[in-house]
Amino acid sequence: MLQTPRQPELDQSFDERVDILFRELELAVKWDRPSILLAIYSSGYVAADAQGKLATKLRELDQTATLYVVNEQNADIPLHLSEHPNKTKTVFFVTNLQFGGGADKRNAYRALNIRREYFVDYRIRAVFWLTEKEAIALPKHAPDFWAFRHRAVEFVEPPKAEQIALVARAVAWADFENRTLREDTEAKIELRQALLDDLPEGDETLAARAELLYTLAGLYWVKSDYEKSIENWREALQLAERLENTRLQSGSHNGLGIVYADLGRYDDAIAAYQRASALDPKFAAPHNGLGNVYRDLGRHDDAIAAFQRAIELDPKFAYPHNGLGNVYHDLGRHDEAIAAFQRASELDPKEAAPHNGLGNVYDDLGRHDDAIAAYQRASELDPKNAAPHNGLGNVYGELGRHDEAIAAFQRASELDPKDAVSYGSLAGLYRKLGREAEATEQIKIARELMAKENEYSRACIEAISGNVDEALALLKVALEKKQVPLEWERRDPDFDFIRDDPRFKALVGEG
Repeated sequence: MLQTPRQPELDQSFDERVDILFRELELAVKWDRPSILLAIYSSGYVAADAQGKLATKLRELDQTATLYVVNEQNADIPLHLSEHPNKTKTVFFVTNLQFGGGADKRNAYRALNIRREYFVDYRIRAVFWLTEKEAIALPKHAPDFWAFRHRAVEFVEPPKAEQIALVARAVAWADFENRTLREDTEAKIELRQALLDDLPEGDETLAARAELLYTLAGLYWVKSDYEKSIENWREALQLAERLENTRLQSGSHNGLGIVYADLGRYDDAIAAYQRASALDPKFAAPHNGLGNVYRDLGRHDDAIAAFQRAIELDPKFAYPHNGLGNVYHDLGRHDEAIAAFQRASELDPKEAAPHNGLGNVYDDLGRHDDAIAAYQRASELDPKNAAPHNGLGNVYGELGRHDEAIAAFQRASELDPKDAVSYGSLAGLYRKLGREAEATEQIKIARELMAKENEYSRACIEAISGNVDEALALLKVALEKKQVPLEWERRDPDFDFIRDDPRFKALVGEG
């Protein structure tokens, strides 16, 4: 293996040292061989700057730099990297080595030592970003892995004042697009939080602090850590006001609106969205948010107007088209719903939601093959989304394909363990199949999660449980609020248990 003396890189410029790492990786990609590189740093800002520049250069090789933050759950670095589905197109940036392994911080080092051959066998390319403390510990705790390294490069100079602010702002917005927010969320949070903690106080770093807080708030929202999300957005808003940054103020109010809507605090959400729009009248997102809230409240005309206003402001914004599709579906305007979902998909071909929406419409129309294809496409685009699997479960259930329906509902509950709907649907299917013990178990889980569900979902659970009066009372409220299309209420298999009750028929207009 190549050996590198301890100091010579310090005589080279920062960019030259980044280029050393890049050239090593370029050869590894060219010859399809592994590469184990060590980048030793003393400042997180210097490391983040180097990572950003190296990631940019790697894109020239059609390689993606993926941050791998070591913790107790993924301390076995070689095993996890060997199982990555796209190893040949990925360079792993491994960080946080000293914190891997829970109470025994050496577990990550041990895994490297024991499974070092994985890097060769699976042709893994990785850059280990090491603090000086980690660089000292690595040969001590993983001597065999240490001997496997190909190159070590040092970035131990202190950061410059202007570098700190530039790096913090660049990192804040890196990989912060809607579709990538749910990827490596913990790693993104840890990186931003570390930079925020090390950010010096002062007017010159105020903008960087505001932007780190803003993007942290968005990432905490993805994790459903609403308390931290609100806290960070409020702090970002305060700093944005000091900076007189209207755009960031508007964005922070919009972010607060998103969280309040998720919490069911609709009045607060509407106020936040309206404030965001007042601050930045050309900002489309608050109108999209208002559309979603109005739809949740059953204010369909207001929802349509809000979505249409968002489209006027940003014709290439896919989300309001998807929102229109949902409202048109709620109203039974199937042709308009299909057109809206298809337009959303055209504008953002990688977004799963329009395909899920199309699946719902096709299911309503009895176009089962189209529905299955749409749900499967949604699942391909967003493998961690439970909704398409719930949709598939409904279609398979209607077709009498019970084993496939059970598998789909089980997958949905695995992906979203806090969603009562999947457990309720599974309970209903088990009851129809005479599997009462399993049905009772699923109903118990669903009941524990029902507090956050709307009246319609709770009516389904009560119907499955045999609580007819409660189910009908909740369904009446759901109908008044227009929470789901009437066509679906009439044929929802969860209501098969009360379908012959005259009161049910009177509610949904049957018989």
